[in-house]
Amino acid sequence: MLSRVADALFWMSRYLERADHLARSVDVTFHLDLDLHGVLANPVELEWNALLSLLRQPPPPVADGADPVVAVQRWLLLDSANSASVMTCVNRSRNNARSIRGSISPSMWRELNKLHWRLSDPQLQGRVVESPHDFCQEAQLGVLLFHGVCEATLTHDEGWHFIQLGRYLERADKILRVLDSKFSLLERGNGADLPIRALQWGAVLKNCAAYEAYQRLYISRVEPERVVEFLLVNPDFPHSVRFCLTRIMESLTAISGRLPGRSDDEVVRTVGRLLNDLVYLDGRALDGERLHAFLGDALARTARIGHHLHEQYALQ
Repeated sequence: MLSRVADALFWMSRYLERADHLARSVDVTFHLDLDLHGVLANPVELEWNALLSLLRQPPPPVADGADPVVAVQRWLLLDSANSASVMTCVNRSRNNARSIRGSISPSMWRELNKLHWRLSDPQLQGRVVESPHDFCQEAQLGVLLFHGVCEATLTHDEGWHFIQLGRYLERADKILRVLDSKFSLLERGNGADLPIRALQWGAVLKNCAAYEAYQRLYISRVEPERVVEFLLVNPDFPHSVRFCLTRIMESLTAISGRLPGRSDDEVVRTVGRLLNDLVYLDGRALDGERLHAFLGDALARTARIGHHLHEQYALQ
């Protein structure tokens, strides 16, 4: 496969996963903000600024008299000047797909094109001022439809595996960032603020599309230690870091044609080491400073995986 085609498939998928995660994060923060009104003194500062910090974005400029929350929502969802907004990510995904139309199925292009035009609808964008929920739901549904069509209509060959690499590498990175950003929640709080902490940790699960799956497994209140363990090491949940790395390893093995244990690729070794650390992770390491150090190290290694992929397959 040409590196140009592999690059376009990889980034088409990665940008789409990034848009999906951002849309879900904005929607979850919007509803958490509503839940915390009247309970905390300034939930806007706590939650929306925390989201900007998680995304490593500065606060957007706010015109005199404008609502700062609406400004943040429009910046994250719609603003073309923001290189990481949902609209920008969808447009970049679509541009990559357009450049390799012959390497994806017509149905995939149709779904991605439909998503672009639905999100560009002025009426839908106008409703973001009152509530971002409809826009975020459209974005998430469009991404799900695209991946469903991809699974059903595209041959599971090298091209499909590069799509999986982009999707799961981006997902693993975002899950680790969410957990790392919420580490401070483990360090503060007592019984008096238990309901607030339950809301905040419930929001962590919802940010990772994991709330219902967690409830089915544990059938109890949201407990921070269990949330961290579920999102890090559950082998069967599609949004756990371990699941993502397993899929990455499978795709790397398929692309290289070599078994993981017999591969000398640096990217395979990096993925394998991190995956083994998760498989054999001691539960006692899931709290305190050891958790913080582990998450920081995992994020650094995830970044190295992307770097090695770019070097090995000449991705941009």
